[in-house]
Amino acid sequence: MPTKGLIWLTLVPALVNFTPRADGQIQAGLYRIVSGSYRECCGIAGELLTSLPNETQAYIRLTLEQGPSATMTFLGEDRQTPYRVLPCPTGAPMDFSFSHGLLFSDRLFFHVDPGPAPCGTYWNYAVSNSSSGLSVDGVLASALSSGADVLHRFSHSNVVAVLTAEVAHATIRVSEVEVCWSASTNTTYQLQYRSHLTGSFWTDLGPPRNGDGTTNCITDKVPRGEPERFYRVLTVP
Repeated sequence: MPTKGLIWLTLVPALVNFTPRADGQIQAGLYRIVSGSYRECCGIAGELLTSLPNETQAYIRLTLEQGPSATMTFLGEDRQTPYRVLPCPTGAPMDFSFSHGLLFSDRLFFHVDPGPAPCGTYWNYAVSNSSSGLSVDGVLASALSSGADVLHRFSHSNVVAVLTAEVAHATIRVSEVEVCWSASTNTTYQLQYRSHLTGSFWTDLGPPRNGDGTTNCITDKVPRGEPERFYRVLTVP
């Protein structure tokens, strides 16, 4: 039974890169990391150096709120999961997400002094814009960490990220099908459909049709959210 379908286009997220502003002003949005270094220090193995981007640190999300405040979050490849560290073993894991940033025309600073014992967690990050993209350098650490086998200092160096926009690209959804069959004269046909091969009844699609010796066709609108539909053509008295 030949069928032919019309095409329905649906929009879904994709990514394109934007050029930084010529005036150097920082823009809110999603940035894709293109280069940089990430360090962890200082357990028994010493300093651990990682090149960026990687699976857990591939994007940076910047939010610029009303007033002198901003938020910066390091995200994984899914663009949703924040990168997480444990700067103090006696404390809870911490997302690499900083708020209350101080925003200037071409600079952004995130700074918190060491907190109370037993962790004394602090961070200090500087963000700027350049012709190559967003530049990020800084450190998150625990000032009061103890023990030789404890990683307590986490830093980014020379990180460059480019502004990325979520736009749309097309996917295909069939919204209408046309079912055709060879219809003999002096024969009556009934087209039927159902959404599942098991567990549902066949439903008539339109009234019976008399064959005329040619190829007969009937179109059917496919509702949204219905992943499949099955058809059959019966001869009826």
